[in-house]
Amino acid sequence: MKLKKISFILLISAVMLNISGLKTYAAEKTQDGIKLVISADKTDYDEDDKIIASITLENNSGNDITDVTLEGAVPDKFHLSDESNAIRRTTYLMSGDSVSYELVLLPDKKEVKKADKKEEKAVVTEKNEVQELKNPEDPALNSDEKNSSKDNKNAVSMAEIIIVGILLLAVSGAVVVLISKGKHKGIMILVCITAAGSLVPELKAKAVETENYNLSVSETVTVAGKEYELTAVVRYTMDKTDMQAAVEEYYEDNSEEIVSVEAVEENDSVFSEKEAIKFMSERGFTEYPLKYDYSIDGTYTDETEASAESDEKHPMYMTYFIAEDGAVWSVFIVGRTIAANPASYNLESDLESQVLVSETDTLTSYTEMGNKFYQTIPKESAVKLKVVDQITSQKLNDLTYEEVIN
Repeated sequence: MKLKKISFILLISAVMLNISGLKTYAAEKTQDGIKLVISADKTDYDEDDKIIASITLENNSGNDITDVTLEGAVPDKFHLSDESNAIRRTTYLMSGDSVSYELVLLPDKKEVKKADKKEEKAVVTEKNEVQELKNPEDPALNSDEKNSSKDNKNAVSMAEIIIVGILLLAVSGAVVVLISKGKHKGIMILVCITAAGSLVPELKAKAVETENYNLSVSETVTVAGKEYELTAVVRYTMDKTDMQAAVEEYYEDNSEEIVSVEAVEENDSVFSEKEAIKFMSERGFTEYPLKYDYSIDGTYTDETEASAESDEKHPMYMTYFIAEDGAVWSVFIVGRTIAANPASYNLESDLESQVLVSETDTLTSYTEMGNKFYQTIPKESAVKLKVVDQITSQKLNDLTYEEVIN
């Protein structure tokens, strides 16, 4: 009996050693509580083997980090699989959180030329998508797009803390609150509401103390007897200010009432991609693709087109609508709430705060800082809500400048 017990213990120990050895082919480096790890699925590969490399960033610094860019270098004589991306970005990583992704590296062969062709095709597609967003029948509108984008870019470089209005036909239909981190730098809080220019002086006093860092780590593997280095690099900004407190203060300052605050992942009613597309289609918004920028856990995904076949959920979706009078609207879903921004009307008006069209007297906003929904009654100094029974393409077509702005 005793012999069996000893044998059983030895067996369990062997299994545990084997499990812990599954990811021993790794290198890591830590800097001020920020740990960067790169690991490979094994150390020795045959000539035709693929390499699976995992890159993980852990934030145990006690401070939040922002503007995070993780990049895996592709070694010579290898290329990325179609499913892999060398770069992973996230705008915000709280202390105690981590982010990771995989690179699948394939040995170069004849299929490299196919990959090049695919890249060319992707560029053409992207160009076509940009052209679709322009109004070919209204050159003046296209000109306004460029000027609006340029003006907002200049504003970022001039102010310490500035709230940027809706960019006409820009990537986001939401308002981006830029909290300065030095010259030409800013943290983005996607809140889907606009704020009055009069609030800028008040916010300027709340400057954020930040520092920029980078960190790299390499792991060596052998392929057909030859050594290759797998390298991961991260660039980030460390915030010395409590950004959660800054977000809460922003909403307190710009709301008559904060009705509710809810973690996105605890909200079961968030639309999936196919649900959001169906919802928008029923409202008549089908001319432009529906897009999202964040996953359900708050990870920044880059702008991605939603799929009518996907059950993946996202906190926010956005599309565009051009009315018969040439007015440009951005229409967005936050959670399950729809709102519309009359972008061109807001640019034309002299109002200190901007107007949003809503179906209720409350506004649901999303912030990546903590991955939360805020339902608020906004102050008129921040946002003026025009409430309508239902937001549809026909309703936006019927609304005039005077009805919206006045």
